[in-house]
Amino acid sequence: MMTMSLLIFGATTGHTAPVPGGTLDPTTIPKYVQPLVIPPVMPPSSVQPTDPTTGQPTSVNARYNISVRQFRQQILPGGIWNTVNDRNDQFGATTLWSYGPDEDKPAPGYVAPAPLGTPGATFNYPAFTVENNSNAPTTVRWINGLVDEQGNYLPHLFKVDQTLHWANPTNAGCANAAKIPQTDCRTSNPAPYTGPVPIVTHVHGAHVNAESDGYPEAWWLPAANNIPVGYASRGTIYTQNDITTAGNISTVMTPNEFNPIPGSAFYSYENTQPATTLWYHDHSLGMTRLNVYAGPAGFWLIRGGAYDSAKARRGPAVLPGPAPVLGAGDPNFDPAYRKTIREIPIVIQDRSFNADGSLFYPESRQFFDGFAGPYVGDPQGQGSDIAPIWNPEAFFNTMVVNGTTWPEMSTAPAKYRFRLLNGCNSRFINLAMFVANPDGTLGAEIPFYQIGGDQGFLPRVVQVKTGFATALKGKGKLPGRLTPLPDPSQALLMAPAERADVIVDFSGLPDGTVVRMINTAPDAPFGGFPDIPADPGTTGQVMQFRVNSANLVAADALTTSPLALRLKAEPKNRAKVVRKRRLTLNEEESAQVCVRILPDGTPVTVQTFPTPNPNIAADCAAINAVPQAPKAALLGGIGKNRLLPGKPYVGIPMLWSDPITENPQVGDTELWDFYNLTVDGHPIHMHLVRFQVKGRQLFNQAHPRFRKIGRKMKPLPTERGYKDTVLAYPGEITQVKATFDLPGLYVWHCHIVEHEDNEMMRPYYVGAKPVGFPVP
Repeated sequence: MMTMSLLIFGATTGHTAPVPGGTLDPTTIPKYVQPLVIPPVMPPSSVQPTDPTTGQPTSVNARYNISVRQFRQQILPGGIWNTVNDRNDQFGATTLWSYGPDEDKPAPGYVAPAPLGTPGATFNYPAFTVENNSNAPTTVRWINGLVDEQGNYLPHLFKVDQTLHWANPTNAGCANAAKIPQTDCRTSNPAPYTGPVPIVTHVHGAHVNAESDGYPEAWWLPAANNIPVGYASRGTIYTQNDITTAGNISTVMTPNEFNPIPGSAFYSYENTQPATTLWYHDHSLGMTRLNVYAGPAGFWLIRGGAYDSAKARRGPAVLPGPAPVLGAGDPNFDPAYRKTIREIPIVIQDRSFNADGSLFYPESRQFFDGFAGPYVGDPQGQGSDIAPIWNPEAFFNTMVVNGTTWPEMSTAPAKYRFRLLNGCNSRFINLAMFVANPDGTLGAEIPFYQIGGDQGFLPRVVQVKTGFATALKGKGKLPGRLTPLPDPSQALLMAPAERADVIVDFSGLPDGTVVRMINTAPDAPFGGFPDIPADPGTTGQVMQFRVNSANLVAADALTTSPLALRLKAEPKNRAKVVRKRRLTLNEEESAQVCVRILPDGTPVTVQTFPTPNPNIAADCAAINAVPQAPKAALLGGIGKNRLLPGKPYVGIPMLWSDPITENPQVGDTELWDFYNLTVDGHPIHMHLVRFQVKGRQLFNQAHPRFRKIGRKMKPLPTERGYKDTVLAYPGEITQVKATFDLPGLYVWHCHIVEHEDNEMMRPYYVGAKPVGFPVP
């Protein structure tokens, strides 16, 4: 039986200095000297990849052939930015990965970003934006291009922990020696993996066929010259789907090699959903945290359809625009075109760097809490179940926005539309905008007007400012009273992977006014407000805007005030609920290692057990110790402890490899209740579906029936549109309603990707699972 920890995983430590990181001190990085990079539009493929069997371009055509490659980018000040800002910063370029058109071959020594037209310039971090139309399918051949100029595979930029349940392309060494194939498993090898890197791309929030969803075990390796003998080139659940050609579908049960390009997968996206802001990123089993931290991610925007417009009090409304348009100009190196852009996707991420400009990611569990072992695979043979490299959560000490540290954008005194994404691994962000005074203090707050969330428009525009989120009636004015948020320090709170489509109005601000975006969420796991805010000198700042009336264009006068907008949002899901599921979020502590906690919080091992000990808590307590924690985070259900009087409720944690327990039928509408038994907040993401948040309810974990406390809390005004990721607070039941309308295998998981990579993810199947299906 697993033992749960409710203490260490969510421990919060205040920081009056930057969080630890690499060898580059973040306070030495100049702020607001680099421009905000505006992601251009991804161009469709002009040529198809070469079929190695014919030597000719393949006839299996994809609209996009998108490759993941390694290159360098000037994230820190210096390089190409010195030609823009007339400075002489000397920070090195950063080696990273990202997506771009396969046919665009960068010249040797290419450093992003570069003016459009430069060979390789379409490779950038974040990747260029893929534009889509609602209900019009998009086909993509995703290519693993992580090879060097000689065609040999490139190893990972970071240390890969093989003791997690991970992709394991080595095809050997599974802890379950009987498993066939020996991929997608946990091993006991504590050494970092150094082989070819598996990838699989997931379009986050896509309503998509199961074959194209990017299942974590659907990965593939690059078509490198030197793949070691015996390695598996594909994961257990590798699938493909070309919906434009009859018969071009490859499932687990009926493989079909219709795509002749090695080191790739052919996916199709129906885009059968309203206009919204999605994003695409890697999703490989047990290494998503590392692959995404290396860089590959970009926006996937859906436009048009029935729910992509608004009205004003009198007639149609005009939202801020335009967004970058393919072929219209270079939004970063063409000043005349850049000044016209009014709609910008913005991804906010935290990163740490070394002095040479390289990315820093922890190489040992010791970085997280000081635990020095023993670990799984201990060479002295001491028993342990603690992974040696994996960090339970990871927080970094610089803020990177659209691929540059702490950028500044020159804006007109006009309205702008920002599609915000929290792209951090573990960090929650709590955003607000203030006028920055010349003396460094903050002045008046500039509110956000949120018009959309994860899955399209909200029913009403919501004015968000510190302490308040007020739904507007579209009458051209604010109501007499603002609607308070649950805590006065809450502003635009975004969990990892959440999106917020907002309007910011700079109108009326004098030239030279600086507006700064700040972050007051903690530099630590988030469990709700109040909390200690991020270090104000580093991660407490995000980016800033400087008003310049020279950027005004005639169209600015036509944009509708957000106070007068009436959004055409998708109606509520009123389908009848056929099932309610009770699911749990759990934390696991060691079953083999007892530790004592030093006054500074460092755990020191005092006893180990050679095999999992079902009485670990009592045996540790007998020597004045506790089990080392956390070992992992897990999802599960609710059961009864039949060994205790009254058979009280208990969370039943489940592993990734445990049999599927969520099996809605095609067309079913269900309520999923997430009981958070931990002290962390968890952003829960469900693939395939777009759900409605129905509310939250406090409950008593100590009560034998998890008795509910008080009244059910309604979702916040910013949560009343459709979503795909929801924040589940500690000690609360978070309820969502979803309709499962496509058959096949999908997943739900925590989007703190460090949690996702170590068991906080579960498969689910929609419809009747075929006999002999490889996922039990």
